[in-house]
Amino acid sequence: PSLVREWATFPNLSHGFAIPFIAGYLLWARRDRIQGAPIEPSAWGLPLLVLGLGSLVVGWQGADPFVARVSLLLTLLGLVVFLAGWTVARHTWAGIAYLLFMIPLPWATLKLITYRSRLLDAEISAWALGWLWVPVYRDGVLLHLPNMTLEVADECSSIPAIAALLSLGVAYASLTSRPLAARLILILATLPLAIAANIVRITSVAAGVYYIGPWTLRTTYHMFNGTVNFLFTFCLLLALDSLMGRWVKG
Repeated sequence: PSLVREWATFPNLSHGFAIPFIAGYLLWARRDRIQGAPIEPSAWGLPLLVLGLGSLVVGWQGADPFVARVSLLLTLLGLVVFLAGWTVARHTWAGIAYLLFMIPLPWATLKLITYRSRLLDAEISAWALGWLWVPVYRDGVLLHLPNMTLEVADECSSIPAIAALLSLGVAYASLTSRPLAARLILILATLPLAIAANIVRITSVAAGVYYIGPWTLRTTYHMFNGTVNFLFTFCLLLALDSLMGRWVKG
């Protein structure tokens, strides 16, 4: 219940509602292989099951939600191996592992990475604004424009939404008919593409404030930054996939 509350409370975590459905689809897409696999229960599932339940106890008693929530994946995998065997597990582990994307990173780790990401986003955005003839002075995470000062806040960073964007890359790569190497490239490219998409959004918002006016901060484009980043990243993934497809054909 606390995990669901976090999905509902923090916009950058709202993708968690979609992850179980996508994981279910990954399993459904492999339904023929799962149905055709022999049912061979294995006692090797018990150690995984004990490890998963032990992680739940450790995370609960140690007030570490991340460890407690990750225990769900170990427990599910242990149950599959114990009740159905390794052959079924080979066809279902991807759907189970995909559930990891619905679990937020530990708060302290996320906070540190987010701040460093804000500095990087602000620095590159200030450089890009110079190419758009927008006078700007950067002071840490602050962008001083002639008519307004903007802050690259935590919610403006691409890091809190990385899990959502990475889950997008994994799902997209899993559902394409590309070779394994091409799918790995798509997954690995998701992180830099997500950062690039966020910088494009920050730069365009700052340029809009300068050339059009501060009222642009109240538009959907700025208010729903997570959705905009998601769409930008998806478009960049499509473009990269298209380029790789042409290169393979060539």
